[in-house]
Amino acid sequence: MHTFTRSCFLLLCLVIFCWMPFYGYAQLSGKVEGEGKPLPFANVLLLSAKDSSLVKGMVTNEVGLYTLEDIPQGRYLVMASLVGYKKTYSVPFTIISNHDKVNQQALVLVPETYELKEVAVKAAKPIFEQQMDKLVVNVQSIITAAGSTVLDVLGRSPGISVNQQSNSLSMSGKDGVNVLINGKPTRIPMAAVLQMLSGMQASNVEKIELITTPSAGYDAEGNAGVINIVLKKNTEYGTNGSMALTMGYGAFEKPGANVSFNHRTSKLNFYGDYSFLWNHLRQQFYNYREVTYQGQFTQTEGSSKREPYAISHTAKLGFDYSIGPRTTLSGLISGFSNKYKITEDVHTAIWKNRAAATAIDVHHWEVNLWRHLMGNLNFRHSFAHDQEINLDLDYLLYDNDNPHTYTNNFQHIAENTTQQNELTMSKQTPIRLWVGKADYFKTFSSKTKLEAGVKATISWLENDVLVRQSQEGEWITDPDFSGQMDMPEDIAAAYVTMNHQVNAKTKLQTGVRYEYTRTDLGTLEKPDLIRRRYGNFFPSVFIARDLRKGSSLQLSYGRRITRPTYNNLAPFVYFTDPSTFFSGNIYLLPAITDALLANYRFKESYLISLGYSYDKHTIIPWQVHVDPQTNKQYARAENLKNSHTYSLTFSFPFRISHWWQMQYNLLGTWQQNNTTYNGANVQVQAGYGRINATHTFTLPADFTLELTGFYQTRSLMGIAYMKALGTFNAGLQKKLRNEGGTLRLTIDDVFWTQRFYMVNDQPSLNLHHRFLGLFSEPRVVRFTYSRNFGSKTVKAVNRRATGSDEERKRVGN
Repeated sequence: MHTFTRSCFLLLCLVIFCWMPFYGYAQLSGKVEGEGKPLPFANVLLLSAKDSSLVKGMVTNEVGLYTLEDIPQGRYLVMASLVGYKKTYSVPFTIISNHDKVNQQALVLVPETYELKEVAVKAAKPIFEQQMDKLVVNVQSIITAAGSTVLDVLGRSPGISVNQQSNSLSMSGKDGVNVLINGKPTRIPMAAVLQMLSGMQASNVEKIELITTPSAGYDAEGNAGVINIVLKKNTEYGTNGSMALTMGYGAFEKPGANVSFNHRTSKLNFYGDYSFLWNHLRQQFYNYREVTYQGQFTQTEGSSKREPYAISHTAKLGFDYSIGPRTTLSGLISGFSNKYKITEDVHTAIWKNRAAATAIDVHHWEVNLWRHLMGNLNFRHSFAHDQEINLDLDYLLYDNDNPHTYTNNFQHIAENTTQQNELTMSKQTPIRLWVGKADYFKTFSSKTKLEAGVKATISWLENDVLVRQSQEGEWITDPDFSGQMDMPEDIAAAYVTMNHQVNAKTKLQTGVRYEYTRTDLGTLEKPDLIRRRYGNFFPSVFIARDLRKGSSLQLSYGRRITRPTYNNLAPFVYFTDPSTFFSGNIYLLPAITDALLANYRFKESYLISLGYSYDKHTIIPWQVHVDPQTNKQYARAENLKNSHTYSLTFSFPFRISHWWQMQYNLLGTWQQNNTTYNGANVQVQAGYGRINATHTFTLPADFTLELTGFYQTRSLMGIAYMKALGTFNAGLQKKLRNEGGTLRLTIDDVFWTQRFYMVNDQPSLNLHHRFLGLFSEPRVVRFTYSRNFGSKTVKAVNRRATGSDEERKRVGN
């Protein structure tokens, strides 16, 4: 299908997909009390009077009030509950009109004195949940996540874009995202992060937290915010776990499996998981450039067909041990092995003054193996109910082995001659890190809390690249691309954050973080090639104000830093043909970002966000240069002078009926990038939009249907443009009887519209370049069976009003 026709077809599908009637529904308000006083944060569920099925729910505010909106006509009852109290139900009532405003009598909860025998949770979490300082994606509520990877789920999340071409993640239109796993930084190059996430089963993930404006308690790294991936950990007593088997097929087979277990006693929690993913892919790339030099017009067109095999193993084993009622010792060992094997055939044609000059056929073989091992010890102690200390010590080891073999066949058409040569490249990159961290928490009163901490990171990277070419039967080392490099880097940090409840409706959080960085980079020939020492303060301010029932306003400011990744700094080379390659850039500078964000929440779960950020020395991961004299093209990460980014986000759920729910996330961005290209000043600016939509249909016989999709208009990538792209996915789920498990069938990219198309068109710079990347095949079908096993009951616990729940939670932290 023609590109324009395909885009129009996708846009039409999304327009139809996004249409909905915006008519009013009724409103229900009330109060929850207990022991003669309001009960804050009590659970309030609106149930159907016919079958007690859940219609919607929320928690009460600080004074025990709740408001449920958008209630269709029908007969209902309200249930209120809170830990330590018995459940209470209202009398049934009827909503007659769409404009009714019903005020319920206060629901009074009675303290519970007997042992809790069993808890069964039937209400599902919403897919997207807006909290005060972050947007939470509840992965376990997404049907199409079954059999998918974490990278797939991220690509469908609000405001998130995944660009596998440039190995980058962007949030609200900006790169520089800091990715955490269970609150801990990954500390590896983004290319390795994407590879790791592409091998991580989404079924192992509980939720993903999207934090646009992090507080001072987070590392200052990253100009776009933080993505925290929270893995599942069971909180029940006894032994239990889960397993899942997936079989997928697109152009080739895509099997996967994962198993997890948890054993919990009153003092010990022992847990672990293992996942496996085999992803046999088909990929196609197209690269075109044209350049004029001394009256000669040269065109170069290359196309490649790739067949990668991705084999991923991921595992972790950990424990939490309660030494005493206030002290917990935890340990964790985790690791992964991600092996990426590629066979590739590239055909390149070169024309000079529109006459065929040279044809090049390249056969390329590559193995890219990343291995990782991490050990962590954590000690948490509560000195009293108002003080706590948390100590962390991590050791991380990464190793990347990346050999290449190229066979190049040249046909010189004008001379009617042929030529063949071979090229090999090896890359060995071990990375070692020690990380120590101490956090202190102090509660001065119910309104004021303090958090402070220090952190030290000691890292060492080695990079050994050897490029050799065969010449007349001998292997000759290419000194332009070969070399050994060492990069030790130390980062010391300290922070303090204060949370204060100004009044019943206003919360204030202020903080400042200081980080000092020492980076040395050198080769055997030039040991002092780079020597940097710099320190920065990173302030943050966050204020939240409750305006009226179900609405609030949050304002925030924060400063961030983006340090160059190891891969971007390290000298390396990756050829696509003899005159087209990628390389590192040892002269990259860290980027500093100042960001402002305003969030307005209304009707409990509707959100409008307005943001602005200014970036100095913005790092763009993949910028193309063409030498007009030699017709060589290279791409590398580079610093822009600065960038201005404005963003507007609108997120909202919508319910047509009790069986049809929708979630929409709309993003509008305007960006201006300023930089230099071959000594010339360049300014590019553009606006673009993105829509993410999810429709969930609850069907009879325990079936659930989910439709998801996104569409993004043309956007900036440095001084280049990314053309519009989008995707449409579908998933069907069936829950088996008698807790026999769950069956899921999913189809990704139904219309084959997720295509990465980058265009560089700068006539004044003699730069004309286009790249098309098809990183995965369309219509990938996956069938997944998953099931829980083991104990399904919570051990009997005497409920007390002394705060023992907090200690119990710390055991499973």
